[in-house]
Amino acid sequence: MVGKISLRIILIMFSASMVAFFTYQFLNQLQDTVTVIVAAEDIPARQTIEEHHMKEITVEANAAGMLAGNRIMSEAELVGAITLKDIQAGDVMKLDEELVIFPEAQQLYLQSNGQVDLTAFVPMDKRLVTVALKPDSAVNNILKKEDWVDVIFTGQTLEGIPYSEMILQQVEVFELEKFTVNDLEKENVVQHVTLLVSPQDAVALTHAKRLGEIDLILNPWNGEREEVNRVIMSQ
Repeated sequence: MVGKISLRIILIMFSASMVAFFTYQFLNQLQDTVTVIVAAEDIPARQTIEEHHMKEITVEANAAGMLAGNRIMSEAELVGAITLKDIQAGDVMKLDEELVIFPEAQQLYLQSNGQVDLTAFVPMDKRLVTVALKPDSAVNNILKKEDWVDVIFTGQTLEGIPYSEMILQQVEVFELEKFTVNDLEKENVVQHVTLLVSPQDAVALTHAKRLGEIDLILNPWNGEREEVNRVIMSQ
């Protein structure tokens, strides 16, 4: 009887020791922290990364282990790199060839004045064409790079009857003019929006600009196209 009680006490003490040990290990891991470098602000695509674009934060070691690989250990590793995609504030900065052009290759993408050469990012089967639009024709100037837009043309038939039709869909905004104005001045401000299109679409868009008016409408569904009929104003 005494032997059974002693064995039970030993098992209880062993279990308690194990619980205490694993609890200590868990709490100790929570206290272990590491430094991670993240984006200090939104960094748009085709932007040269500078030191002020990044900052260090401290996170738990366990959390850091779950972050994506290739994270940088020093801000200097990405200073001078050129972004290929938008990077959001708080994103972990990492050496990813799908996300950035590494600093050692940046000279291939820079002009003599040190500015990023945008033509280096234009595919061989694409062209750049620019439209100048007021806010009510450019989604109130809220468009940003890499947005997708549809293009609506408004003109007149041979009989002089006004009509509108969608001439292009799923067009990428490649670059756009940035400015800051107050609401009272905004109505008359023209914004230049550069679109990435096929050579044939570049001809169609240029022709449309000469014949009538152009409006851009934001299309949030990349790859989705709709059958849209021409609208003619009845007299």
